[in-house]
Amino acid sequence: MNTIRGRVLIAFCVLFLLIGPFLLFAFKSLQKIDNAKTLRERVAVFDGNRLKADNKFFQILDFDTKSNEFYSDKSSKSLQEYHQYIENSKKAVASIKAANYNANNTIDKRLSRISSDLEALNSKITHVLGLIQQKGFKNYGTIGRMRQSIHQLEAGTKGISLEEVLQLRRLEKDFFLRKDQSYAKTLNIFCDNILIKLKSDAETDSETVVLLETYRENFNLITHLEKEIGNGNSGMIREIQRINQRLNGQVAALYKMVDADSKIMIGSIKSYLVLFFTITVLFAILSAFVFSSHIAKPINTLISDMDSIVQNNFEGQLKRNRSIKIAEIDKLTGTYNGLVSKIKTQINALSEKNKSLKFLNGKLVESENELKEASRIKDKFFSIISHDLRGHTGNVLSLANILKDEKESLKKEEKELFIKYLSDASQNLQLLLDNLLNWAKSQMNDHEVSKRSFNIFQVIQKNVLLFKENAARKNISISYEERLVPNAYADKDMIDFVIRNLLSNALKFTTQGDSILIQVLEGTSELIISVKDTGIGMSEKQRKALLNSTKENNSTKGTHNEEGTGLGFAICKDFIQRNNGSIEIDSKLDHGSTFSFTVPTSLTRESILRVS
Repeated sequence: MNTIRGRVLIAFCVLFLLIGPFLLFAFKSLQKIDNAKTLRERVAVFDGNRLKADNKFFQILDFDTKSNEFYSDKSSKSLQEYHQYIENSKKAVASIKAANYNANNTIDKRLSRISSDLEALNSKITHVLGLIQQKGFKNYGTIGRMRQSIHQLEAGTKGISLEEVLQLRRLEKDFFLRKDQSYAKTLNIFCDNILIKLKSDAETDSETVVLLETYRENFNLITHLEKEIGNGNSGMIREIQRINQRLNGQVAALYKMVDADSKIMIGSIKSYLVLFFTITVLFAILSAFVFSSHIAKPINTLISDMDSIVQNNFEGQLKRNRSIKIAEIDKLTGTYNGLVSKIKTQINALSEKNKSLKFLNGKLVESENELKEASRIKDKFFSIISHDLRGHTGNVLSLANILKDEKESLKKEEKELFIKYLSDASQNLQLLLDNLLNWAKSQMNDHEVSKRSFNIFQVIQKNVLLFKENAARKNISISYEERLVPNAYADKDMIDFVIRNLLSNALKFTTQGDSILIQVLEGTSELIISVKDTGIGMSEKQRKALLNSTKENNSTKGTHNEEGTGLGFAICKDFIQRNNGSIEIDSKLDHGSTFSFTVPTSLTRESILRVS
């Protein structure tokens, strides 16, 4: 064990002996917590199946009892599912008992009451469904036999009139509609009167008496079954609801008991874990300090000797310390002594100077490139200010002076025309300034991205209204179909700028009678917004040049000689990329253009990590 590896191995074994009990206790604690979690999950499984069974029962009452299959086959899909859920609930109760590892007598008693109530609930539901099938529906059961009797009486029998049969049917329907026993009593009295009349008449057909008595007997059986079945306020249905309410309370109490046991157990485990961890860390630190000193001391001595040789300009050799019995130290000493004789101070110095010169040269190249780019931005900025901005402000000033000087001689129509021109010129000037400022910010990396959730159609509507009058003067229609889509997650001002520029370009390159359509489609995690026009379009060369450019473009005059700065699309492309989107152009000369771009609809990992 005279090697570093051997001494580290000894230290590791000692540390393992210290940490072993802590790891074992942690493992046992995790098992207990997992058991508590399993117990609660099984309670949830039971509760879920019980509630599903209850739901299926009321679904049977509402729908299956009005289906012929329920009476002809004595079963239905919902009834089978109900029995399956009940069976699952019973299995869940058994699994809860098996999962109660602490043998909590209180929980066992609670489970016994739940099992008892579950059996009672299933028994009463089964009994109610049997009564409903006995009662029947349409041509099945007691209702079917009652209908058969009354239909035979309606078909025509001696001694009873059609009016009397219809009166019986009215009383019968009144009872079934209103569930009022007074109608049942009235029907029985009416039947008694008819039977007295029939039996007193010697010419009465005995079959008529039998049919009427059979009809009354079946009707009375139905009223008895209805009363026994009951509803939310009486009968078996009310008893079923009470059992369900009792089960709800018992399950809630069971949840509380399980959660309380879990909290107590977790609290005690945490306390023991903290104690174990503290003791283990203290012993580990002490052991590490002791063992590290056995290893670090000879290494520090060797380092000190090496430093001494370096300070003496690599004069001298390391001396082997016979008192240090570490094989690696002996090997390191010999290797270092061999290297010292080969080191050349001048080569190291020249190498360091060369690295410094390369670093400085790289910095100079970067500075030169930054100065060139700043000069280009400055020249472009002043060029736009001296030409485009000056021209637009001149147009606004000229139109304003005409209105001022000639306002008395101008007709009303001419004034309105000048005002519209002045509005257009002001709008173009505003768009130019907006593009110019956004371009300058993007070039100087001074435009921060502020992402948030917003309704894309509010932005579209705002910009359509902005260009409404301009489009009307060129007889161009702008339309969009508002639909239900998720909110966009991006910088609202940037997306507003993109839509405004794409709409402005679409108006610029369309003529009278053309149309512009804005569409919004929903992707997997993004919105696809397209601005489609039927204008003059562009060639494939123009499309590729515009789409692949990374700098500002040369401006192309519009259909009415509208001028631009060539900045709009470059900024749009930059803004869309900053918002984790992409842009595409589909265009054909003389067949219009479609500009499509994507905007994320939710907060994604890329939108969090990306720094714009």
